[in-house]
Amino acid sequence: MDKNARCIEVRTADGTPILNLFFIEKQIGRDNKQTTFQNKNQKSGQQNNSENSRSSNDDGMTDAQKRYLFRILAEQGTEGDEAYEYLKDLFKVENLKDVSKFEASRAIEQLLEKAER
Repeated sequence: MDKNARCIEVRTADGTPILNLFFIEKQIGRDNKQTTFQNKNQKSGQQNNSENSRSSNDDGMTDAQKRYLFRILAEQGTEGDEAYEYLKDLFKVENLKDVSKFEASRAIEQLLEKAER
């Protein structure tokens, strides 16, 4: 079953996350209308991606998320190219542009939990 995830993140003025809400869209029943609707959304999302117009939470991580990931890693002693390679390995991607907002949010949470230990 295909699922689409959406994340709403609330932060303080200094950028500290205080709330993450995750919404998971899933297919219900046997009705093909929803599947058709999802396929149309995916196609329009692909067109938007090709135009570098990112409007939904299924798209790539934001610049703010990317900066935050690098800042967390720097605080843990991993910087520069080493941090970049660490994140590519963490997400199992060739390019960080392939990381979704949802995946980035989860990684931020995990790295923050790791830092607290």
